[in-house]
Amino acid sequence: MKKTSAPPAGPSKVSVATLQETASRLPPKTVVIAGADRKEDLAVVKSLQGRPFVKRCLLVGDGPSIRDAARALEVSLPAADIVATASPEETALRTVELVEQGVAEIILKGNISTPILNRAMLKIRARETMSLVTMFQSPCIGGGRPMLLTDAGVTTVCNASRMTGLIQNAAEVAHLVLDMPRPRIALLSANEKVIKSLPSTGLAADLSKESWEDMVVYGPLSLDLAIDPESVRLKGLSAGDAPAMREVAGQADVLVCPGLDAANILYKVLMSLTKCNLASTAGITVGVKVPYIILSRADGEATKLDSIALCCIYAERRKTGAAQAGLSPSR
Repeated sequence: MKKTSAPPAGPSKVSVATLQETASRLPPKTVVIAGADRKEDLAVVKSLQGRPFVKRCLLVGDGPSIRDAARALEVSLPAADIVATASPEETALRTVELVEQGVAEIILKGNISTPILNRAMLKIRARETMSLVTMFQSPCIGGGRPMLLTDAGVTTVCNASRMTGLIQNAAEVAHLVLDMPRPRIALLSANEKVIKSLPSTGLAADLSKESWEDMVVYGPLSLDLAIDPESVRLKGLSAGDAPAMREVAGQADVLVCPGLDAANILYKVLMSLTKCNLASTAGITVGVKVPYIILSRADGEATKLDSIALCCIYAERRKTGAAQAGLSPSR
């Protein structure tokens, strides 16, 4: 990839708080919920009714359980929106079929095993790396600006090839949703120096030497050196021969963790901050033909709705961009 010389843009004007408003100005999408037979799944459907960014919810799973949950929550469901199945495997298969038929535009994981659903989704995989990208904001982190974190839930093996995919997927979300033409991407580790006994530092350094298009990538950086300019000043971090360090250190837009364990721990910290009204989050899994949402049962209603809005924005802008370029949006 060729390097670009344009300077990074300032903080994104898009925020987690404005995702639903932004999505409401775009064409509404059809959401399919895989395993929609719990009350919490129907609670999401109830919350979405009347939201302008969703035109329809398709519920795939055990028919009687879906209807029982709907009655308990007094949710009115058209019979055509219930796709009854006899097993989790059939639920996964029917969900994927709805995507292949062009009916479903966003997948929301409900009461179904993630491995079962992910295996079925290999049929609609659009690229080598599928990854979870979390948008978040907190006054405690990065001055409260909107940022992205990856990968807290999908990628378990982070070699050079897979890390490249994580970087590219997160950059795509930054481009399409946060309107960042050249996001600043920090490759996190426990230290900003290459240490032989800490392989993630060497991998980050190697990736930093690559040429990246429409993004600035640098690492290794510890979390504080990625998000806090004061830490950069106090620790006397020298730019040396790395111009990317000057652009990324202390002002990263995207945090790429060295592995799922580190990313998941950081994500759980964000969840705790959210419960204290000190953070807001929204998630999207990219790398398949349509956006895919994997939510924790502990996520609040706002996170669920904001995640769906995030996916609506991503889906529409990706579709529009692909059409302008004469490409299929699944690429």
